[in-house]
Amino acid sequence: MGQTKKAKITFTCSHELREELEAIAESEDRTLSNLVERLVTKALREYRQSSSMDEGKGVA
Repeated sequence: MGQTKKAKITFTCSHELREELEAIAESEDRTLSNLVERLVTKALREYRQSSSMDEGKGVA
């Protein structure tokens, strides 16, 4: 079974944030990387939706 190649991103965060994310990932039986990818994907989807709504209202 081949895995898709994904781009790698490195970011810096507080130890507290990392610990909280690790706890959530563990509780959801996910890797930290997978959890962060899902959270970023969700945030991007919400951003796009709010941006498209703003465009419809004539807000720049």
